Amino acid sequence: MDLTPGKIFLADQRGLAETATLRRYSTFNFEKYNSEHKQPSGELFLCNDESIAGGKLIFFLSKADSYQIFFPVTGGLDIVQGGKEFAVDTGKIQVLNLGKGEVLEISNPYPNDVINYIQIGITTDMFLLRASEMLFNFNFENNQNQLIEIISNPKLPFKLSAGIFAGRGEAIYTMKNPDLKFFCFVIDGAFEVEGRLLHARDGLALWDLEKVEIEALSNNAIILVLEHF
Repeated sequence: MDLTPGKIFLADQRGLAETATLRRYSTFNFEKYNSEHKQPSGELFLCNDESIAGGKLIFFLSKADSYQIFFPVTGGLDIVQGGKEFAVDTGKIQVLNLGKGEVLEISNPYPNDVINYIQIGITTDMFLLRASEMLFNFNFENNQNQLIEIISNPKLPFKLSAGIFAGRGEAIYTMKNPDLKFFCFVIDGAFEVEGRLLHARDGLALWDLEKVEIEALSNNAIILVLEHF
């Protein structure tokens, strides 16, 4: 089959920053990590896989006006933005508006357990929703073997879906707008996406297409899908 235009971002080629508090893998160029092959995909400029040690906190400085999307994988996280606190547990996704130069305080509320979450950043020049309107819930257990549309709001310049699949579970993702870009990130397991083999924490950017074929190759395989400019 002819492969659609795209680019794989392999998990073992990501940037790594590690301290006693934080382990961060960056799919795209971030802070000191810089590679000519890890440029942003359109307005999607950040996809970080972060783990924070028990009871610790980190700071995130926004380098651009952006939406920051937080997807907890293991445990929950607490975020403070301008004095407002947000608790984000598994089964929830929080989106925050961040102006350039704004700082978030992100902490692990569990004294002894490491937390893991995915943080995605998308540049924007329009903030139309408040943070209270951008906490989204989903339930994998009741919706297995399908992509769940979690975030789809005409006031947001992206659409986010996710799903948990058994081996050989299939889905076809239809682009809302063929002018938009497709990005997926495998959280667990393995998938074949448009003829490309992806393992845990691999990313894939695709463009110039109307539909995307997704097949899980292992049980309890979890994938995030983002449609964006």
